[in-house]
Amino acid sequence: MTDRPEEVLEIAARLKGGNGSEYHRHRLDVAKAYTMTRQHGRALEVLGEVAAEAPEWIAEQPYARDTLADTITRRRTLTDETRQLADLVGLPL
Repeated sequence: MTDRPEEVLEIAARLKGGNGSEYHRHRLDVAKAYTMTRQHGRALEVLGEVAAEAPEWIAEQPYARDTLADTITRRRTLTDETRQLADLVGLPL
């Protein structure tokens, strides 16, 4: 994943829907791939979707926190939604 974010995004386009921790983990990989390809808005969108579907799960995921931190450091402004997401995953701003 770390060397081929475009491949992750290509696979994600073919996988629609799902549930459970494996699917949510896949969605975190997608968010990370968006961050790596400088599509920060899309990364935040995916993180927000996972948070809406599984708030308790994402709150316990260091990977979600790290991906959000990477995305935020590359953004100029933070929306209220981004601040709420950061609060949910325990990322201090």
